[in-house]
Amino acid sequence: MHASRNKKAVKRVEKGMMKANRIRNLFAVFAIILTTFMITTVFSLGINYAENMKLMQVRTEGTTADVSLAMPTKAQEQQIRDLEYVKTVGTQYMVGSVTEKNEEGRELSIVLQYYDNTEWEEHYQEAIKDLEGKYPSDENEIMLSEDALSQLGITEPKLNMEIPLSYYDKNGEQGKTFTLSGWFHSYTGTGMGFVSEEYCKNAGYTMAEDGVLSLSLKKMPDDFIRIQRDVELNENQSFSGAVSMKSSSGSVIAMEILLVFFIIGSGYLLIYNVLYISISKDTRFYGLMKTMGTTQAQIKSLVKSQAVKFACIGIPIGILLATVVSFGIVPFVLNQGFEEGKSMMDAEVFFHPLIYILSILFSAVTVWVACNA
Repeated sequence: MHASRNKKAVKRVEKGMMKANRIRNLFAVFAIILTTFMITTVFSLGINYAENMKLMQVRTEGTTADVSLAMPTKAQEQQIRDLEYVKTVGTQYMVGSVTEKNEEGRELSIVLQYYDNTEWEEHYQEAIKDLEGKYPSDENEIMLSEDALSQLGITEPKLNMEIPLSYYDKNGEQGKTFTLSGWFHSYTGTGMGFVSEEYCKNAGYTMAEDGVLSLSLKKMPDDFIRIQRDVELNENQSFSGAVSMKSSSGSVIAMEILLVFFIIGSGYLLIYNVLYISISKDTRFYGLMKTMGTTQAQIKSLVKSQAVKFACIGIPIGILLATVVSFGIVPFVLNQGFEEGKSMMDAEVFFHPLIYILSILFSAVTVWVACNA
C-alpha cells in the first residue's frame, strides 16, 4: 500500500530530476551517442577497407578461381569434379587475339576467349562491373570489355551493333563481322572479347587440346596441396594457382585485436563512468527519499527509468550519425586510400547490419550495467 501511494510521487520526482539536471543529462546522452557512433563507424571503416582489399585482389587477378589446369583429359576432368573439396569447376578456351591496328598504327591488345556458365557466373562476374547485355550464345555474337571497345574506337556501344574484326584463332587468320551482345568494365588493363560455345564447336576447340579448367577450392592453401597429390598429371601439365599470402601477419592481427578491445573498453568506460558519476551525485537525495518512505525497488526503478531514456535518445542518434558517416565519409576515405595510392579500383561500400546490431546491444548493455552498479 505504501509503495503504491508513493508511485505517483516517484514519477513527479523523476520529472523534476530530469529538468533540474539538464546539463548532466546532456553529458550522459552525449556519452552514449559518442560510444555508439565510435564503435559503429570504426568497425564499418575497418570491415569495408578489408572487403575492398579482397575485391581489389579479385579484380586484379580477373577471377575468383583458386587453381587452373590446362588441357585436361576427360579422366582428369571427371576426377577433379568428383573431389569433395572442389567447390566449383569452370571451363574456358583461349580462342585467339585481334590482329588489327589503330589509327596510330599500334596493334590492338584484345584477346578472345570462351567461358562456360560456371566460369562466367561463378568465377568472373565478381571481377567486373557495369555489365550490359548478355553472354554470347550465337556463333556470330561477341561480348567486349570497355577497354576493347575503346581500342576499336567505339565510345557509344549499342546492343546488336555490327563489329567487323580481323583476328587469329586456332585455324589461322580470320575475318568476321560479329554482333555485339553486351559489354562490361574490367580491371585487367587488357581488352577482352568473349565468343560463344557455338563458335568454339564450329571452330574445332576441344578441352583436351585448347581448354583450361578453373577450380574454386574450399580451403586454401591446404586444398591446393591436396589436389596436386590426388590428381595424376602428364609430364607437360601442372596446376597453376597463386597461394594467396595472408594480408595480415601475426603481429598485425594482434594489433587489430588490441584496437578492438581498446575501442570497446573506451566506449564502456565512457558510458559507465558518466552514468555512474551521475547516479553517485544523487546518492544523498536517494537517501532522503528512502527516509520519506520510498522503497529500494522504487529508487532502482527511478534510476533505470532515467538510464533507459538516455539510451533511447542517445543510441538512435549515434546510429544515425554513424550511418551518415559510413555511407558519406567512409566512401570518401576509401576512395582517397585507393585512388591516391594510384589504384584503378573503385571503393565500394558494403552494408553490414551485424555491426549496427552489435553497437546497439553493446551500448544498451553498458547503460544497463552502469545503472545496476
